[in-house]
Amino acid sequence: MMNEDILNELKKLNRNVSAMLAITVDRHLRDTDLAKPRPRSIDHMLADLGLTGTEIAKLLGKTRQAVSIALNKDRQTVKRKTNTKDAEQPVNDEERK
Repeated sequence: MMNEDILNELKKLNRNVSAMLAITVDRHLRDTDLAKPRPRSIDHMLADLGLTGTEIAKLLGKTRQAVSIALNKDRQTVKRKTNTKDAEQPVNDEERK
């Protein structure tokens, strides 16, 4: 049981360090124009790294509900962009000609 608790804490620490590194690298890339990372909220970036909504809320000083709202907005934006791209693509070979 003790080893499992230690392992869980190490995994949590790894996620938090990964989150800090991702935020730092993202900011550096944007500040130096070395690359153009895709626009996304910090909430989404942290969720992509495996942090839970509760962990994200605690890190950002938000409520769990505020994090959920931000993540849902990001998902809706991605869906709209995907639908727009699909609408612009030809559906079959005849339309491509």
